[in-house]
Amino acid sequence: MKIRDIRMLAIEGIAEAGSGHPGASFSAAEIMAALYFRKMRHDPSNPYWEDRDYFINSKAHSAPGFYAALALAGYFPVEEIKTLRKLGSRLQGHPVRYSSQQKEHSVPGTEYSGGSEGIGLSVSIGIALANKLDGKKSRVYTLIGDGESNEGQIWEAAMAAAKFRLEKLTAILDRNRIQQDGFTEDIMPLDPVRDKWAAFNWNVIEINGHKVEDIIDAINKANEVKDKPTIIIANTIKGNGIKHMTNNPQWHGKAPPRKHVALLLEELESECLIAPSIIAGQPQNYEEKVRMAERGGADMIHLDVMDGRFVPNISLFADTIGKLRHITNLPFDAHLMIERPLDHIQDYIDARCDIITVHVEACDENSLSQITDRLLLHGISPGIAINPATDFPEWLYGYLNKIDVIIVMSVNPGFAGQKFLPAILPKMMLLNKELRKHGFKGYIEADGGIDSTTLQQVYSAGARILVAGSAVYATSDIHGAIIHLRHKANVALEKSLLDHADSLGIKSDWMKARKHILIPFSNELGIEEDIHAIK
Repeated sequence: MKIRDIRMLAIEGIAEAGSGHPGASFSAAEIMAALYFRKMRHDPSNPYWEDRDYFINSKAHSAPGFYAALALAGYFPVEEIKTLRKLGSRLQGHPVRYSSQQKEHSVPGTEYSGGSEGIGLSVSIGIALANKLDGKKSRVYTLIGDGESNEGQIWEAAMAAAKFRLEKLTAILDRNRIQQDGFTEDIMPLDPVRDKWAAFNWNVIEINGHKVEDIIDAINKANEVKDKPTIIIANTIKGNGIKHMTNNPQWHGKAPPRKHVALLLEELESECLIAPSIIAGQPQNYEEKVRMAERGGADMIHLDVMDGRFVPNISLFADTIGKLRHITNLPFDAHLMIERPLDHIQDYIDARCDIITVHVEACDENSLSQITDRLLLHGISPGIAINPATDFPEWLYGYLNKIDVIIVMSVNPGFAGQKFLPAILPKMMLLNKELRKHGFKGYIEADGGIDSTTLQQVYSAGARILVAGSAVYATSDIHGAIIHLRHKANVALEKSLLDHADSLGIKSDWMKARKHILIPFSNELGIEEDIHAIK
């Protein structure tokens, strides 16, 4: 859940500085989040901890994203990001290795002074060799760029790491296919990159670098390898998160105008996730439903758990979820419509759910505190759900810093295929505003009756995780259904951004910057003439 915050902090710093590298910071955001918040052993209060894992940011121009991850992890105040590249700031364009003797010039948690291309992997080898000689179990993670891979030193280092059998060294290649002057395959082709690293006797794993679950799975596999280093080829998209920056070489090292920052932050906060509910549609094999959702482009799998007591129906339970887990790395979003959830929460932890949501109607403050603490201990996102007739309890505001998801039921829970309740919209909108006032950083999830006719309404009310049951599984074209839902969400986003730009008096300027994104939506947004008038 820190991925959005990494991108938001990075773009704020870059815009304030008037320079920096948004593209490289955004392509690596999921990698940074997975390392700092899920996998690495590190202690922000003790940067010199002897048993820490090491992160070497060899593609050091992605400093804004790296600084954002460090700040969110607690190494320095997040407000300091606005000093990026300022005279006298320790947040320079390329990070400086931390030294207690030069605290004013270096950032805690920074192991490597970056700048010159290709050197970070060699530094990592030195650290890994020293740790091996000292018998330490610390792991070394190195982020390298594909443009950086033009450097011969990368390949000399690759030979050395294999020679010395550095099994605790994991390199991660941010394969976004863009470097400073254009596309990598036009400047100096890197493919077949997988074969090249394999030829250097590295263990090679290739993944989608924007799927945290895939990153974590790859790191787990790398940690099991003996007698050779691992490289994870993370296929990413430069500028991912801001549509007009995506896969665009001009945003390699270009800062956005300050007047656009509010719109960029809104877009980053407006990430929309489609979550098909597998109990919907015709009864059939759950495994096939999961596979169909993944092939169709779903962002996560929604799992409705009903015990026949909290709601008058029974559906899948933890044992079934556990059997489905091996099928996909997509996040499992488990919605527990059960009595006494604290008594059963460990079963769903063991089933390896990624998000576990319990109902406020089935909890008191004490049981929710125990549930959230146990989930966070296991790296699972806690959620809370409220029924249509339930008011948000005051005591729950004290837990917003621990909760990642709040489900606002848009039907009465218990049965799939119900009609959407329009009366829920003002409640959702008001709750969203109140939650943000109280510092909630997570997602509002709409569950019940979501289809192409209701999606834009709940999106406009603040929902960003959209549970679609019959809208997906009542059709034979799963892929087409998910594309259609995502299109509706994109139209809602572009309308919101245009309205925001208009309120700031920069609508024409925003449309000019966004033209190639807006053209496919121009008819639905009613801006055809305005788009055609842009030179």
